[in-house]
Amino acid sequence: MNTLGPIAVAALALTLAAQSNAEILLVDSFETGDMSATNDQGFRWDRNNRTSIVSSDEVVYSNGETSIQMPSGRDWETIDEEHSLRFRYPAGSDMAEQRFDLGGAYPEAWYKYWIRVPQNYTHSTSSPSNNKFFATWMDGYSSQGNGPTAFWNLMSNGSGGSSIAVSYSDGGYSVAGGQMQIQPFIRVPEDRGRWMQVVYRLKASSNSGTRDGEIELWRRWENENSFTQIHEVENALLPIPPEGPNGWNEGYIMGWANAPYSQDTEWLLDSFHVSTSSLLDESAADDSRPEPPTLTID
Repeated sequence: MNTLGPIAVAALALTLAAQSNAEILLVDSFETGDMSATNDQGFRWDRNNRTSIVSSDEVVYSNGETSIQMPSGRDWETIDEEHSLRFRYPAGSDMAEQRFDLGGAYPEAWYKYWIRVPQNYTHSTSSPSNNKFFATWMDGYSSQGNGPTAFWNLMSNGSGGSSIAVSYSDGGYSVAGGQMQIQPFIRVPEDRGRWMQVVYRLKASSNSGTRDGEIELWRRWENENSFTQIHEVENALLPIPPEGPNGWNEGYIMGWANAPYSQDTEWLLDSFHVSTSSLLDESAADDSRPEPPTLTID
């Protein structure tokens, strides 16, 4: 198994900080092999949509199915412990997505996880070329909500790799604005098969008419000791909806590919964190974890 240095971690996959800490809300490394668990604050994963928990040699969990034989020709080496979350895009398909519900609402939310670039990664140059990467919202996705949504999309760089762009809707049942701050993100072939760790920060506006919301993204590769900031959106209008919830509440990872892959393509994700305070501390990057709670199964 591929590991990141001397990571000393507890063997529980789904952990929750006590409310008194008010920092780390969730750490899930998928070691339980079960995505039907709900923690004490109500965090839950939605149904698998071409996603599954895998080890290096088998599918461990997929909507309740367990111990499914590994298809031939796969490489599912993890970066942390024994399991990771696989996103499977069959050739020509446009969807693999994992949605989640935080079980609470937070005016400031941080997300962090490791994700591996597919070993055969090629971003099609078809138009439109934007492929979903991550999104989070308050009361409803995009124009379905009175609160805002923040989006990150992968954009074709014209040579098989990807740039990454950020956009957001400012609530009022509006759609997202244009793609902003388009930055280089994945090189082909250099970055195929590499693990990266990404950190997102979302801060809601202090009131409904104030442009002081913030959206940020950082990234580091597995052989790097520090994060590099990729996106910084300041003075954004990100109002909390008048009827609630009081902050960021739901989201999805990956999603719709407007430029479908020409070959079967698989992303791997590991060590998913949610926090109300910074996840850039390198001690957090070493996965120091709070004491786990008792889990209940729906």
